[in-house]
Amino acid sequence: MDLGLSYYYMDFYAHLAAKNLISVNRELFYSAAVPSNQRKYLFSTGYVFANNSDWSYEPSILYQLREATNEMNIDLNMKVYRTVNFGQLWGGLSYRNSFEGAEYTSDGNEIKSQQLRYITPFVGLDYKNFMFGYTFSYQFNSVVLSNNGFHQITIGYDFGKSRGRWNCKCPAVN
Repeated sequence: MDLGLSYYYMDFYAHLAAKNLISVNRELFYSAAVPSNQRKYLFSTGYVFANNSDWSYEPSILYQLREATNEMNIDLNMKVYRTVNFGQLWGGLSYRNSFEGAEYTSDGNEIKSQQLRYITPFVGLDYKNFMFGYTFSYQFNSVVLSNNGFHQITIGYDFGKSRGRWNCKCPAVN
């Protein structure tokens, strides 16, 4: 069960969410591999700058805390939107940094520490009821999961009845 709360005022927004509030014991794996406490808390805030043009800019911050391990990370984001005659183009850049470090050794003698760090550019298009997006995440640490990064392609369709946009450049609620 998740619970969230959002606040909007003009082009400012703030969100608070608690995910996986109810602990669940899973019998699929060893109990140590999948802890029963999967709770995660998220807080994000941002502002949409639009000067009555077809362009808008949205800087935002996301803070995450995983309760069981006390892991914390922060995302710094910048999104750009361009309204065109057939829909909306958007793109941006996200930077994620973990507050915790992980120790490792590459030669067996010297112990080093690193923090999880990602840089993620993304682009997309909203066309009628369709949404197309592409994301590439690159982890830049000494020890990484993959040297090639991670690609994600998203294709979405809005099955709901289309309603008119609110009179704001607030992409989080439209």
